[in-house]
Amino acid sequence: MRKSKSKTIPIIIILILIISCFVLFKRVLNKPLKTSEDIVINVQEGDSFYSIINTLSKENKIKNLPLIKLFVKISRKNIDVKPGEYVLQKDLNVNELINTLTSESSLNIVKFTVPEGYTIDDISEKLEKEGICSKEDFIKAIKEYELPSFVNINSEKRYNLEGYLFPDTYLIKVGETPKEIITKMVARFKEMLNEAIKEVNTTVKNEDIETVVTIASMIEKEARIDSERPVIASVIVNRLNIDMMLQIDATVIYALGEHVDTVLYSHLETNSPYNTYKNYGLPVGPISNPGLESIKAALKPEQTDYLFYVLQNDKTHYFTNNYEDFIKKQNDLGY
Repeated sequence: MRKSKSKTIPIIIILILIISCFVLFKRVLNKPLKTSEDIVINVQEGDSFYSIINTLSKENKIKNLPLIKLFVKISRKNIDVKPGEYVLQKDLNVNELINTLTSESSLNIVKFTVPEGYTIDDISEKLEKEGICSKEDFIKAIKEYELPSFVNINSEKRYNLEGYLFPDTYLIKVGETPKEIITKMVARFKEMLNEAIKEVNTTVKNEDIETVVTIASMIEKEARIDSERPVIASVIVNRLNIDMMLQIDATVIYALGEHVDTVLYSHLETNSPYNTYKNYGLPVGPISNPGLESIKAALKPEQTDYLFYVLQNDKTHYFTNNYEDFIKKQNDLGY
């Protein structure tokens, strides 16, 4: 009996090792890349699959190189990679990695950057300028796009999707449709909203998301430095809490539908649901597509009693809760 028991223990250990190796093998094959973002690589003439994964391993972007090589050898795959620029999606498996590098349909990727604070009109013009799609096709797709549940549909808005196309650098295949491009941007917004909520340790209801994004869109247009974003958010919230007009110049510019370097008194009379000089409360919707820091500021404003701010020559803002002080500062700065 003792001999039988002593033989059983090594067998169990061997089985555990086999199972562990199998689990590890499967895990590596299911998600070989060590990255939280998609990777762009350039394959040169003469590069092989092995040289590519060797390079990725040196850059610490791929898991367990020997296991991947073993899989290729066991499966006897004949991998003929083609020169060009490829996007390796962060969640692809080994077979998808191989298919990406051997498929001509994976080629012709362009990078497209949406700066923070861009409007949908700005984005559409940039897409056309960079030869990705026409402005008209993009705007048409924006108007026809099925809206996420947290977006309030309002016929008075210029675009219901304004505010929800997250500013970032996107990898776009040549020939990708405007709808597919919009889907990427909206998906990125959702991802970054969740990250912002997590970073500031708060919660937000679906019905309150538009309020957050609308405030964030104004912060994006008004702020020049990140540290002031929560303070500007506090001014907006403080004014809303006492039913004081927001009187934010950026809302007037959006209401005009064209950029102006200086907001004139005549501009303040523009009849628009976006004009916070004519209407109490928030504008009818977001006035730009805000970045992460502005969204975080809108989610968690600074606790202040400020009601006014003015832009100074060094691009910082002067904040105060006193109207006379505010006017004096404006006069000192030559406004």
